[in-house]
Amino acid sequence: MDATIGECSPSVERSFEGQPPPGFWGQVTMRSMAVAVVLAAIFSFVTLRIHMTIGIVGALNMPTNVLSFFFLKSLVTVLRRHGIAAVPFTRQEHIFLQTCVITCVNIALSGGFATYIAAMNDEVAKSLIDDTNPRDIVDNISTGQYMLYLFVTGLMGILSILPLIQVMIVDYRLLFPTGSVVAHLVNSFHTPQGAYVAKLQVATIFKTFLGSFSWSVFQWFYTGGGHCGFQSFPMFGLGLYQHEFYFDFSATFVGLGMIVPHIVNCGLLFGAIVSWGFIYPFLGSKKGQWYHTDSDTSLNGLNGYKVFIGVTMIITEGIFNFFTLLTTSSIDFYKKKHENDSGLTKYIKKHPSLNYDDRKRLEVFLGNHIPIFGPVAGYVACATICTVVIPWIFNQIKFYHVAILYIILPVFTFCNTYGTGLTDWSVAPTYGKFMIFIIAACIGEPGAIVASLAACGIINAALHVSSQAMEDLKAGYMTLTSPRAVVAGQIYGVIIGSIINPCIFLAFQANAKNTAPIGSKDSEYPCPSAGLYRAIGLIGMGGVKELPDHCITFCLVTCFITLAIETLRLVSQRKDWKLQSYIPCMTAIALPFFTGASFTISMSLGSVLLIIWTKVNRQSAELLSSAVAAGLICGDGIWYLPTAILSIFNVHPPICMKFLQSGEQVKVVDSFLNTLGTHAKT
Repeated sequence: MDATIGECSPSVERSFEGQPPPGFWGQVTMRSMAVAVVLAAIFSFVTLRIHMTIGIVGALNMPTNVLSFFFLKSLVTVLRRHGIAAVPFTRQEHIFLQTCVITCVNIALSGGFATYIAAMNDEVAKSLIDDTNPRDIVDNISTGQYMLYLFVTGLMGILSILPLIQVMIVDYRLLFPTGSVVAHLVNSFHTPQGAYVAKLQVATIFKTFLGSFSWSVFQWFYTGGGHCGFQSFPMFGLGLYQHEFYFDFSATFVGLGMIVPHIVNCGLLFGAIVSWGFIYPFLGSKKGQWYHTDSDTSLNGLNGYKVFIGVTMIITEGIFNFFTLLTTSSIDFYKKKHENDSGLTKYIKKHPSLNYDDRKRLEVFLGNHIPIFGPVAGYVACATICTVVIPWIFNQIKFYHVAILYIILPVFTFCNTYGTGLTDWSVAPTYGKFMIFIIAACIGEPGAIVASLAACGIINAALHVSSQAMEDLKAGYMTLTSPRAVVAGQIYGVIIGSIINPCIFLAFQANAKNTAPIGSKDSEYPCPSAGLYRAIGLIGMGGVKELPDHCITFCLVTCFITLAIETLRLVSQRKDWKLQSYIPCMTAIALPFFTGASFTISMSLGSVLLIIWTKVNRQSAELLSSAVAAGLICGDGIWYLPTAILSIFNVHPPICMKFLQSGEQVKVVDSFLNTLGTHAKT
């Protein structure tokens, strides 16, 4: 299960030996909580605005990280200039602040403002069918109810993952790439002056950051339309481009490819080739026989195969690993009870080759661990509250539906978080859509659509928040931040997120009344994804028979293949066969089934670049590869914030760069352009 890359780089923690980690209240400070509210409001506003207009929101981890540093650093400087004593700004406080802000942003993303909640209203319902049932319409949810709903669903996401912290970070040693990159940036920002290696790494980060940011700015000018710009560059030809095989010039994915293990990148590429190279072209040839719709999003077309085959792989592997974990944990608990040994001593004995950094991090991490009884008791108590609160808010869903969802939720949480730890990609929205279909099919009567959308919200919020929570905990682990302080930041983020985001939504709602209601096509906030969510519920009411032909057969075959590969991987690990190094996890293979093949090419390129760099100069690669990756990801991520602000003020790229097949298509376009020139002259 070990998903880390061998750590041979110079020690990070030796640079901080003179700066012992502060106590809990030195990490959770009033000034960081105050700054968190300001930054959370700014980023939540940007996130909701983009989500409700465009429907797709990029990752904001890097902008929040950089702005958190400069905001709080500037505040400390200003206080000292005015003669007010202020304790130094530490990396642990930085992680707490970043955690608060990004958790609030995730509440905005998973709160359903532009997806499943918008899909409940009358405008979206009438855009799909004329005859709508009143039981499947919810136009008004009081702000207080919405705040309560966001709080309990977000809190459940945190509580569901807390018992797995040590398993994911210490036992499986999962990478959680975004969390690792954030930690690398934070360590670089706060490294004491005078350390040669630290200065070299910081210089490398800023050089690659500047290059990545400049490249993102340059690319933006050519993206003035759908499928425009370098992101749609058909490097391998237009034929393969139509099957999603193209290089998208993404610095983020190249950077991720440099820090994600090679076997994971190989699994992603293999999954892309199998799905988009063979399975989907075959299924595309069956249109008119097995399915009839042209829609790219409807579950009764090609998309139905994509969603159900991919989800089958992820859930099957997740359940396999979940039961493996339960078995090994039970055996481990039994041995630990008889050995009467501490977790830290036992782990160091089991891994004698741990370097200085890992030993230091384990000491802080296990010394401040959260007893498993607390999260488990909190989860049970909060789940009980949710079985009362959620049916009170949405009376179409029954208490036993909510209870069943929270019984199976830990398995889904484990599956999604495990995949995020390997590939940095959460598929929470896919689980949510899958749950819409299942619940709507189970109920199959008026009210089923709203009930299924509410169930989607429960799953989507919990999985989205939990995967990001583990990213934050990984960053905390690598910066000697107490896991208790990180969890406190996540809970505080949920609290401010459940208050700030409904208020921002109310402002958008008031503004939309001047044009058209939220969710309508003519509105300033059309919520383009809402129709898709409701359409899945409509299809789900028809049951499994609404799926394309042989979809369930494909799922069963996929399930057996996944079980066979996972069994082989587990046996090879237990027997210490060399084969274990060449068996990718099925979650990595499954991811391109949903997302396309283009990003796998970028990540594979990052892996190839790292291999070449290591062959040319191993010492340089070990020292600076993480810094280069962090700079690439951060530069590309930071540009997203200016882009979002420009789009809010209706400033769009001036040029659209597209590629056409030579021959007749070029003649037609040339003729059209010449016609435009003639009209302009007249």
